[in-house]
Amino acid sequence: MSEKLLKTEVRMKREEAAEKLHDLADSIEEGHIELEAGGDSVELHPSENLEFELEVEKETQGEISLQVEVEWSEKEENSVRIG
Repeated sequence: MSEKLLKTEVRMKREEAAEKLHDLADSIEEGHIELEAGGDSVELHPSENLEFELEVEKETQGEISLQVEVEWSEKEENSVRIG
């Protein structure tokens, strides 16, 4: 069973979304991710070995959905901190 630690959904321009993805990619590479949304925050420390999943869907109302999922084992010490 999973526990949702943080969720956000915001409409923005393509350039803004690209900047957020660049920042997230840099954080993953550094091994330290800090995310904030709606007063909630989470600090993540991804392990060296990750599972990367990319999914593209065409939804019923003609919208295209691109989902990126990155997973790692929480067994490593200090993997997640909720603030």
